[in-house]
Amino acid sequence: MNRCPGCLKAGHKTFCTRCHRTLFGPGSKRVPAVLPFTRPAYDREKVAVTGERLSLSGVQTKMPLALVDGHLQMVQSGGQYILKPRPHGTFLRLEAAPINEHLTMQIARQVFRISVADSALVTFQDGEHAYLVRRFDVQSNGQRSLQEDFAQISGRSPDTHGANYKYDFSYEAIGNLIRRHVATFRVDLERFFTLVVFNYLVNNGDAHAKNFSLIRDDTTSQYNLTPAYDLLNTRLHLPDESRTALDLFQDDFETESFKKQAFYAYDDFAEFAKRLGLVETRFRRIMETFIGKNCDVETLIDASELSDECKGLYKHHVRDRVAALANSLAKLR
Repeated sequence: MNRCPGCLKAGHKTFCTRCHRTLFGPGSKRVPAVLPFTRPAYDREKVAVTGERLSLSGVQTKMPLALVDGHLQMVQSGGQYILKPRPHGTFLRLEAAPINEHLTMQIARQVFRISVADSALVTFQDGEHAYLVRRFDVQSNGQRSLQEDFAQISGRSPDTHGANYKYDFSYEAIGNLIRRHVATFRVDLERFFTLVVFNYLVNNGDAHAKNFSLIRDDTTSQYNLTPAYDLLNTRLHLPDESRTALDLFQDDFETESFKKQAFYAYDDFAEFAKRLGLVETRFRRIMETFIGKNCDVETLIDASELSDECKGLYKHHVRDRVAALANSLAKLR
């Protein structure tokens, strides 16, 4: 790979200067993109540290890492990084999962200017890819900022709402919680709306209540949306994945467009934006950006380490969603 493992810019055999500084801090030693351990060593350490069995259930394993003398090392707890290798399981194309997540995060950041967690695509010593993400809740002194996801904020847990607690919710309900808990809620509601549309565009069918969070500013004690995380095209691995993890609206509301077409389209997001209180001109600008940036998205897909099969599928999936987003039964667009 002759590209930066952070931003995918061509002409770099390792991290470009900007990505290295962002991921590891200014003045830090040069950190290689190859981890100082193999995947089997990682699996053994994971079992030794957590006692978790490596099942074939399809659940993704992850482990904290710390930067020690210019190298990323596995640690029992804490650490400023999280490593997510290829999951074990029976879903399709799992070898592409780390590449998929890193690519999708870069599409969010570079094409749509969405604030995301800093990340990179690294490799084990035996050549297998893994996804590395820097924790935004860990400060430079090692202290953690208070972060709560929307399952926690809404009081949802397996005990209170059953095994499906992360999914039995709606994006409108999350928007109402943002309005209640965030002082600058108008800014964050627009950020939230943009992220919901992005997840729809890239076919992320697992953007559930725990994948959106608020974080407290330790100086002002105010809460804001965190940078985005856990973004990927789930349809590459689950072809029959639902179009969204949550319903757009509360109380089983459906637009006339959805009743007739059975998928979310322009009219649905117009209603969603209205319920969130977005200014109409801002809503229209956001939607036109998602509808009109397909070439830029495909350029980044081509720059990724995905196989040709996965690149073709990812492009097809995005084109399908662009068509849906551009579709207005009520002629609103």
